[in-house]
Amino acid sequence: MAKNHLGIDHPLVAVKDMDKACEDFARLGFFINPRHHHPWGTDNHLLMFPENFIEVISIYDASKLDQKNEKGFAFGRFISDSLVRKEGLALVALHSEDARQDHQLMQDRQVENQGLVDFRRIAHRPDGSEEEAVVSLVMLINTEFPAISHFFCHQHKPHLVWVKDWMTHANGANAITKVSYVANSPGILYPRFVGIYGEEAVTLTEDMLEVSTDRGDFEIFTPAQAQIRFAGVEVPITPEQEPSGVAIRVTTHSITKAKAHLDKNQVSYHTTEEGGLRIPASYAGNTIIEIYPEKAED
Repeated sequence: MAKNHLGIDHPLVAVKDMDKACEDFARLGFFINPRHHHPWGTDNHLLMFPENFIEVISIYDASKLDQKNEKGFAFGRFISDSLVRKEGLALVALHSEDARQDHQLMQDRQVENQGLVDFRRIAHRPDGSEEEAVVSLVMLINTEFPAISHFFCHQHKPHLVWVKDWMTHANGANAITKVSYVANSPGILYPRFVGIYGEEAVTLTEDMLEVSTDRGDFEIFTPAQAQIRFAGVEVPITPEQEPSGVAIRVTTHSITKAKAHLDKNQVSYHTTEEGGLRIPASYAGNTIIEIYPEKAED
């Protein structure tokens, strides 16, 4: 992976039924890697791209959910609480190559955080062998608006995650370029994103907030603007659930290939004016998936 500081590493889509969610994502043309387990009772599958990925996460052992770090943060319980609010985007990981240095950066900028989480898990390779993965996280939980939370993710053995055999998708997907949220007042999130990325990366208008990162962008819309932005599909959020994430956009090296796969599997979608495919949230863990060509011409 090329140098990438705090860009979109992986959005986490929290689901209640992992097996069904994986079937749904596979139906859209994503390759699903082997299931892995965390020490705090959650399990996951990863939809890998060369520079970022989608994590589908669920709960396999509720008895472990309250395992905490030194600041009292319980990752498993956070995911469980997210599922009580709604299925779908629970939080987004940002790419780090030095968790402790980036934690200090947040301390210096006075960004709310719940400290470091160091953990190990067994990683499964395509050939069936196993190795212990070592990961450091910096938790940036938004206590006022939990669904707009993030964490820095530092993979100490990145070769166990970025496995080439897992990056070939039937829909040609090859990168995440946007994560979208809905908030009644996007401006209330301005200080948070400025704290993480600096003022130069954040643009605020009357009805939306945009954040540029080294790997894709965040966009936060008012409910009214979201209805326009996601024309053709239902926006998967109620007023009580705001603010929250609603969509992930990926690029594909072949929009023709992506469309053919969706048609073959009888997946409904809306074709956008820009030539993208917008898939209703019901097909992907209560998350709108957009597939766009990586170039203007396929």
